[in-house]
Amino acid sequence: MSSCEETGVIDYKKIDALRNMNEVEEIWKQMLSSFPTSFFLSWEWISTWLITLPKDTKIDLFVGHMDEEPVLAFFIGNQNITRHKMFRYRTASLNSTNDEHLDEISIECNGAVVAPGLTVNIVKEICEATTGWDELYLPGVSDELSSHLEQIMGHYRDTHNIFVERDDRSHYVDLKKVREAGLDYLALLSPNRRQQIRRSIKEYEKQGEITLKQANTENEAMEMLNALAALHQKEWNKRGEPGAFSNGYFLDFHQTLIQHHFSSGIIQIIHIRTSESTIGYLYNYVYDNDVLFYQCGFNYAKSNHARPGLISHYLAILMNARLGHDSYDFLAGNSQYKKSLATDHYRMMWVRLQKKSVRSWIESRLKDIYSNTKISNRKTK
Repeated sequence: MSSCEETGVIDYKKIDALRNMNEVEEIWKQMLSSFPTSFFLSWEWISTWLITLPKDTKIDLFVGHMDEEPVLAFFIGNQNITRHKMFRYRTASLNSTNDEHLDEISIECNGAVVAPGLTVNIVKEICEATTGWDELYLPGVSDELSSHLEQIMGHYRDTHNIFVERDDRSHYVDLKKVREAGLDYLALLSPNRRQQIRRSIKEYEKQGEITLKQANTENEAMEMLNALAALHQKEWNKRGEPGAFSNGYFLDFHQTLIQHHFSSGIIQIIHIRTSESTIGYLYNYVYDNDVLFYQCGFNYAKSNHARPGLISHYLAILMNARLGHDSYDFLAGNSQYKKSLATDHYRMMWVRLQKKSVRSWIESRLKDIYSNTKISNRKTK
């Protein structure tokens, strides 16, 4: 497939994804073979998503063609939702379902598979190719799509309400910088973080040498995922929160991903421990030579100096720098520990476009009244 230096008319074909899996696989793989994309649009992620969704989920694949060649593709989840028991909307959601339970797998670096050199605004294409919706949800869209979104916000403001639900920085470690520093990663961090990591290492080394073991087989990966989930749930339940692994679909998705794709080398699960106890587990993805940190489970100690999260990431970053990977990406979230361990960042956004209507106007006014009432009540207390 050649790159598209000049933009012509793009014709779209819509395919029911769950009922035409063979056709979807052929198209998606064909496009991925020529067009670079993020891990969350890889066939490993997308196929796992499609085969684990409930069979009545409505997912369509949109494929845009120019001169009969595919140049642009993305999935749209369709769902009718009711908010506040009275406002009913037909929703479309980019590479997701707009169902909180199913979308807890949290797609990030979201976008479309796009031919190199295709000079169109991707968000505008998505808006115009998909029809019949009252709301379009764009979760975790990539840095590039964030800029496309900003370019067309003015175009849609007269006809749509635009809600930026989250505008986030995603932090990462440039592993080339770590190698250029002679693997002295600590030298790239603040004095305070350096001290915390060194002190924590000394604390754990009282129990013996700290070691990292990476899962080498599917069975080891599954055992480590289960152990990670147990630690994750223990900590979040202690905080009064359900934890990600309380969601049956979330667990099923990741078990299926490991079963189907561990052998491809995209999954990195690491057990960090001393001779006496587990420090933690990290569940990462390796794609296009980048490492993406996805989930964790840590064994929190009583000592304030023992910081299992910092130590686990510090050692995993060094390990992946030695392996020659390009980056260690913490993905979305402005957590202080991510900022403090990172060398660089990029942008991701979660945006909802809602067509203006009497119904949306009433809902918006009620929200304003409710918000103002809460503020007034706070001031009188």
